[in-house]
Amino acid sequence: MKKIIIFVFAFLLSANSAAYAGKLTLDFTAEKPFNASLRSALLPGWGQMWNEQETKGWIVLGLFAVSVAGAFYFNGEAYESYDKYEQESLVSGSYYKDYEDNYQISQICSYVAIGTWLYAVIDAYLTCKNKTHARSKTSSFNFYYNQREDSLGFNYSRRI
Repeated sequence: MKKIIIFVFAFLLSANSAAYAGKLTLDFTAEKPFNASLRSALLPGWGQMWNEQETKGWIVLGLFAVSVAGAFYFNGEAYESYDKYEQESLVSGSYYKDYEDNYQISQICSYVAIGTWLYAVIDAYLTCKNKTHARSKTSSFNFYYNQREDSLGFNYSRRI
């Protein structure tokens, strides 16, 4: 256990010194798949909006928000029903059935929220990856001026 703590401490110390030395740069403005997935991990739908898929982003964000709100609401209702069931202490009462139903709906909403979050992260990553990969496949035709030789030149490249 001591070795793990020492390793973690040494790693954090080296990462911290690298950050102050200017070696560690984090650029979240570049169009990279990691940046898109990070945005969706923080707020589902943000990565889709960043990938210029506004409608999909709003749908993912809405579905995530509704499922999280539903999970909290039905979880609260389930425990209120369970408290009423304990106070009544009847085995055949309807409060326990209400508790089971609300708890089950709460679980379903939780799974939908987790699934939506995972979908948002993976979709943002793959969409950005495909978009940048498609852009890198295009051909380029560049003109340039060589100052040393005082000449014009051109370059054609195509990625296959």
